[in-house]
Amino acid sequence: MPESPAANQQAIRIGPDRVTITDTEVVIEAKHETDDWVVRTNNAPAIHFQEKKYILVEKGQAQPPYKIRYVLQPWPAGKIPNPKLFLTYGEDAVAERDSSRRGEILNSIVWVCLLPFFPFLGMLWSGTQQRLNRFGYIPRTITGFSIFTSFGMLLVQGVFIVVTINASVRTQKLMVGGIFRAMMNQDALHLGPVSIPLYVLDSLLGLACLADLCVRYTRYLREDQWTGGFLQWLVPQSWSKKQED
Repeated sequence: MPESPAANQQAIRIGPDRVTITDTEVVIEAKHETDDWVVRTNNAPAIHFQEKKYILVEKGQAQPPYKIRYVLQPWPAGKIPNPKLFLTYGEDAVAERDSSRRGEILNSIVWVCLLPFFPFLGMLWSGTQQRLNRFGYIPRTITGFSIFTSFGMLLVQGVFIVVTINASVRTQKLMVGGIFRAMMNQDALHLGPVSIPLYVLDSLLGLACLADLCVRYTRYLREDQWTGGFLQWLVPQSWSKKQED
């Protein structure tokens, strides 16, 4: 009496995936998609599983809680696999796939968290900007946007200075200042016994924004690959490069 197909069926777990093995095919119901697994008629890669060689013949949606369904069949006799691709499926491959996916999710979360600070990210020095590249922030782009931010800060600083001068004229009390003066609503910053007039800090900020705007904008236009943070140009290039490494 012939043996029923169900008798040769085996269902196993590989990580979060469910794998059903029969004599004629292997069905993988995967939690996550593997990018390299694409159905091909020509130059198809061989997929190695449990010391056997298979070819991917079907790829489609799976029933929840799984995301995607792969159907593998034994590698046809005489067929030459694509030598450029070597695919395997097993515990290690699934662990690597899921680890990569968790990294992508983490990068997306960091990208969202940093988005409100986008205008200021380019003020970080180039070494830090390069590290932000993995989260989707292109150093050249954020550098250019931060130059515009420097211009905006300089403009706001000028507006606050005009406003405080007009207020001084009306009240006959000197309170000239910019961003720091407006934020702190006092005349000096007290650090223990030391008192620093806020108009000094506002003047330094205004000069720094003006100088940074001129230098970084000039370099940005002159060098198509240049990136740099706020006042980074004050530091010798050799030292700055050492810090990046």
